[in-house]
Amino acid sequence: MSEDRVVIYEEVGADPLADVLVIENEHGRTRVRAVPEPGQLAGLVKRLADEGVDRFELCGGFGAVWHAEARRVLGESVPVGAIYYGFESLASVADYKARFEAGEVLAEAFLIVHPGADPASDRVVRHRDEGGRTTVLGVPDLAGAAAAAAAMAGELQLIEVYGGRRPDDAEPVIRAAVEAGVPVGMSAF
Repeated sequence: MSEDRVVIYEEVGADPLADVLVIENEHGRTRVRAVPEPGQLAGLVKRLADEGVDRFELCGGFGAVWHAEARRVLGESVPVGAIYYGFESLASVADYKARFEAGEVLAEAFLIVHPGADPASDRVVRHRDEGGRTTVLGVPDLAGAAAAAAAMAGELQLIEVYGGRRPDDAEPVIRAAVEAGVPVGMSAF
């Protein structure tokens, strides 16, 4: 049985019913969705779980409160992970948050680990009206995520890694990006 996973992040003006990116192959399906505000998260995860989604991962911008809300809505029926940052990224992620809240133009990447993903075609870049961008990039494995992080680190202020099974799965990405001052978050369930 293949996995049906959805990654959710927040983006002003987003349509929560539209897929930002879909990677689908013999290994399963991974979709990325955005909500315009966190209050829409609970309804979206409930609707998608009712449609058969069997795993969710939430952007680090939601934090523990919204992670708990999604888990409350779904109970123990569907795993819900969220991006958290290790000690090595705390100072730089705090700096990112302050710069974001001050309205600075920033760029981030969401690295979506999905076996068989092709980074050349499984890629979407979302440009914000006020400047900055979010790159959503499918990679086939953690080595591919580390290579992408190393290649992109100079132009990013934040990286989040989705698709790992444990927080320490992000270790190769952390090694590739944190030395360049880019915080790396990873999913924890």
